[in-house]
This record gives sequence, C-alpha cells and structure tokens, in this order.
Amino acid sequence: MIETQKTGSKDGKDIFVYTFSSEAGGCMKVTNYGGTIMSVEMPDADGNRADVVLGFETPEEYFGGHPFFGATVGRYANRIANGRFTVGGKDYAIPCNENGVNLLHGGDNSFNRKVWDGTADGNMLTLSYHSPDGEGGFPGAVDVRIEMTLTDDNAVRLEYFAESDEDTILSLTNHSYFNLRGEGEISDHVLTIDAGEYTPVDGNLIPTGEIAEVAGTPLDFTHPHLIGERIEDPFPQMKLCGGYDHNFVLWGAGFRRAARVEDPQSGRVMEVYTDKPGMQLYTANFVPEMKGKNGVQYGPRTAYCFETQLFPDSVHHDEFPSCILQKGKTYHDVTEYRFLTK
Repeated sequence: MIETQKTGSKDGKDIFVYTFSSEAGGCMKVTNYGGTIMSVEMPDADGNRADVVLGFETPEEYFGGHPFFGATVGRYANRIANGRFTVGGKDYAIPCNENGVNLLHGGDNSFNRKVWDGTADGNMLTLSYHSPDGEGGFPGAVDVRIEMTLTDDNAVRLEYFAESDEDTILSLTNHSYFNLRGEGEISDHVLTIDAGEYTPVDGNLIPTGEIAEVAGTPLDFTHPHLIGERIEDPFPQMKLCGGYDHNFVLWGAGFRRAARVEDPQSGRVMEVYTDKPGMQLYTANFVPEMKGKNGVQYGPRTAYCFETQLFPDSVHHDEFPSCILQKGKTYHDVTEYRFLTK
C-alpha cells in the first residue's frame, strides 16, 4: 500500500507526499511536485537501511533552484543545441537555460516544476500531467502519465506513457542522484555499463553526431571498474565534462540491463534495466556544495545519475533514434532500478 500525506499547495494545487513500502524492507517517497523521487531507503547486507538518493526532506524545498534532484524531466531530457529545432517544417526556438547555448532538460518550464495529478492504487502511483500546446515553447498538447511502483523485491519501476495532438518532440527521464552508501564520495563504487559505444560531445556538451567505441578510453565500463579509477584521466572527453557526463549507446534492444553499480562498503547493489536506446552517466560534476536531507553534505562526485533516454540533441541528428512523437501515436518506455545486496 501507499500512504498519502498532503503537505501544502502550489499554484492552487495540492502537494502530496506518497510513501511506498516493500516486503523486502525498502521504502520510497515521491511527491507530485515535479514527479519527484524524494527518497529511496534500501537495506544493506546486514539489513540496515540508508537513503540512497540525494534530495530534500520536504516538497517545498524543491520549489527553488536545484540540480534536478529526483525530478521527472521533459519535455526533452538532456540537451538541445541552441534551444532550436524543427518539427513538421516549422521552426521553434526556446530560451536556453545552460550557459546561454543549450536547452537543458526542457528549459525553465520543465515538467519538474509542475504539479502533477496523483492517484495511488495498491502499490502503484499514477502521476499525470497535461502540457498545453506551446508550453515551454514546444508544439502540441501532450498528455503524460507515469506509473511508479516499488515492488516487493525492491525494484523502483517507472513506466512512461504520452500522446500528443500534433507532431512534437518528446524524451522523458528521471534525474535521481544515487549514492548506494548514502553519503560521501562515490569514487570506490564499482560500475559496469552494458554499452560498447557512446556519443562524443563538443565543447558545449552537444553530441557531434559520431558514435564512438568506448574501448581504450576511460568510458569503457564493459567490465567492472571503480568510478574514480579513471575520472581524472586527461582523455579529452573527460576534460570537457569534468568527469563523466556522457550518453552511452546501450547494447541490444527491448527491455534489458543497462548498468550495475556496487558499493563495496555497504554491500548494496543497484541494477538499471530499460528499453530505451541510451543512458547518461553523470557523476554530479557540477553539483554545488550544499546540505541535503539529514544534514548530509552534497557536492561534486557525491552521487551518480543513470538517466535512461533517447540520445541528446537527437532532433538534429537523423542518424540517432528519432525523438519525434507523431500525432495520435503513443510514447511508451520503462525503466527499473533494482536494489540487491551481496
């Protein structure tokens, strides 16, 4: 079951916190403000729980600026060069919100700043949002639905659905920052990514259009590596991003494993499964020094994001999987974060 608690209101709409519990000892809190995952508490190898996502204690703390902690982002996850694109022969320009040159995660009017409608039924929370035509500068009226579940074996399942009344672009993801230890740097956490290629970026962190092999680079996680083992490598792509902030071209198709990360100290393990073609690994390189939940200190490289996604800037690259959602068609994808111990 899911417990529901009203905490306040914003823009004339009620704000709620939904608390999930699993038979395996997991607990998750979600707020309908921004479709935000506020906390995920998971047991370690000895049964001791810790909160393994970064964020704040109350929904109201998410109203201000923050680095998309736990947020549902859209209409377009990741970056679009110059905030400009063309759909159906019509040009669109959206004010850039990253260094004046990129549209990042849908801009300043992203889904993470909206109050969603929430309905809890059993162990599933359904969040829905109607995005009017032109909202945030994007074409088409889009209806989005997310079905969130914490399974009894401690998997956080996020299933996305959307439809538009005209052709548009759409790419949705969740921007949770994970730290399986609960706090501190993540340099000694062990990572595997099921991808042999990635999309290199230019100086503005926009894909060049190339799909490059990870072999022989610090981006090769086809076998387990410590996250901090090569994070300071002088490889040009690492220097551009100040660490890891790259889209990996996942092996295979359909619903399959994308990544596995282990914390050797706590014994916690997380595996990422998705049917999306790409996944952004981000090691919180630009997270400012700040206090989060329970007074925990956040900052650069204190967490990792696994943003399952369509490729960044794909609207400008015909060689990438298409981000066009056609009128009357249904957008659908699913991602799971499975928590284990070893």
